Amino acid sequence: MNPERLQLKGMLAESKKTYRTLDTEGSGLVILIRSLLNPYEEISKLDTEKALVTMKRLNEVQSEMKALETKIKNLESELE
Repeated sequence: MNPERLQLKGMLAESKKTYRTLDTEGSGLVILIRSLLNPYEEISKLDTEKALVTMKRLNEVQSEMKALETKIKNLESELE
């Protein structure tokens, strides 16, 4: 098999693995944010600083996932 094709397959597999890892992290962050922003808690008692930091990380994860989606689509189209 062509070495370049093998390299593309390796890059695709690594990108998909990273995507799944980020997806799992993102799901955990959403759960954490929901627990930090409990609607039944008094507003003054919410840990908004921790929620803000978590939201920023979730935004970073989402951006990375969008970039990986594009990369994965490009790699898959090159392998066809």
